[in-house]
Amino acid sequence: MAEKLMREMSLHGLCSDLITYMAIVEGFCDTGRAEDAYSVLKVMRMHGCEPNLVVWSAALDGLCKCGSMERALELLDEMKKGGKFSLNVVSYTSVIQSFCKRGQWIEALDILDRMRFFGCHANHVTVFTLIKSLCVEGCVEEAYRLVDKFVMEYRVSYGDCCSSLVISLVRIKRLEEAEKLFSGMLASDVKPDTLACSLLLKELCMKDRVLDGFRLLDALENMGCLSSIDSNIYSILLVRLCQRSHLVEATKLAKIMLKKSVWPRPPYKHSAVDILIQNGEKDLVKQLSNMHKGLR
Repeated sequence: MAEKLMREMSLHGLCSDLITYMAIVEGFCDTGRAEDAYSVLKVMRMHGCEPNLVVWSAALDGLCKCGSMERALELLDEMKKGGKFSLNVVSYTSVIQSFCKRGQWIEALDILDRMRFFGCHANHVTVFTLIKSLCVEGCVEEAYRLVDKFVMEYRVSYGDCCSSLVISLVRIKRLEEAEKLFSGMLASDVKPDTLACSLLLKELCMKDRVLDGFRLLDALENMGCLSSIDSNIYSILLVRLCQRSHLVEATKLAKIMLKKSVWPRPPYKHSAVDILIQNGEKDLVKQLSNMHKGLR
């Protein structure tokens, strides 16, 4: 109906404006008709309405989602040749993601090199996209080499790169390797990101390695890396420590939670509180409770 209306407008000598064309481009992309979205760009220019970066990017994203990678590369070249736009990292990363989904690493890395050539720096999403895809395909050694490449050639922080690799290793069930890399980061005073910390801590808890989890959390606390850790992680770890009678560690963790204003959450709350009270930590529980009331 939208196409029909645009044809009627044309027959009556009415020209569509940028907003109308943008709506059509997005509509074609949303319904998987990326080639039609690409054609709209030509129609726009024929009618003297020059596409802006938002329109170009929408068409590019649609082509990538539909798997029209050759056309997407053509569009990238057109966007650069026009000289009117400075392509951003989002546009390039969209193309890289699509190549990664198809296992086309050479093409994905070529786009990465193209980004650098045109002065567009990779961000943590670009890094994670490539590293995750390589790990999922079992190309872990290539992922390690890519970390070095990102750090040396693309000016991405070592912490961001290694955090992405830790996350990817945990997700492909290579926990021991993820731990080794994570420990190496801490030993070198490299701060991991929040997701890497939370994911590794949760995995250790799920593997019933609560003391290892506590030691890791304690080390992260000393480095100041716990500001955004999921509060459920504290709760799970506290309950597991209590259940395993690691009361010294449980008490220390409860004090960390008090310091950070973190209250145990259901379904962990009652178990942890009961065990702490049974072991003479009524005052600590009272402080936690008062802190919780204050937050409410």
